[in-house]
Amino acid sequence: MQHVALISFDKERCAPFFEKLPEYFHEHHHSAEQDAGGYEKLLYLIRRPYTPEMLDMIDSWMGLPERDWREETQREVMLALYAIRYPDTLLIESFTEKAKSDMRRLSAYLHFTGHTYAIWDEDTRRGLSKLGIEIPSTESADPFVYGAYVTAIELLKDVAPFTCFLEHDVPRQRLFQAALAAYGRE
Repeated sequence: MQHVALISFDKERCAPFFEKLPEYFHEHHHSAEQDAGGYEKLLYLIRRPYTPEMLDMIDSWMGLPERDWREETQREVMLALYAIRYPDTLLIESFTEKAKSDMRRLSAYLHFTGHTYAIWDEDTRRGLSKLGIEIPSTESADPFVYGAYVTAIELLKDVAPFTCFLEHDVPRQRLFQAALAAYGRE
């Protein structure tokens, strides 16, 4: 499914997005809903050894409700955060249903613990679609769908002109994901 979209990837179709990428990033990342200062602070606060309080900080920044997880589920996710290595997402498949139930939450945990994973966002998915990269919608964590999402954003980073790489404190994965979210809303 996704490999077909990436094989037929049209770099020229991305030119308007690349031209305005700095503006798109700024529009999304520095919006009141995104709390850029809080995000950048979390980049330095979330570190090994991971604690439930760190997950709480990520949840708070994301505006997510308190986790309703049993202790075993929380332990399962925290251990996986140590084990999952970019670009692999297959370990997500082994999660219990409760742990897999929220793609946004899991992707945020992966992002803040590894910085190379993009935060799942419907606006970003729509931005990719406008560029001809179709990623199916999902609420629960599907390792193949999320892996395709991360890979698509990585592809854009690889083909982007140097003018897209702003001097900023955020990881490049976030830079492109935020810009795609703003582009998806346009």
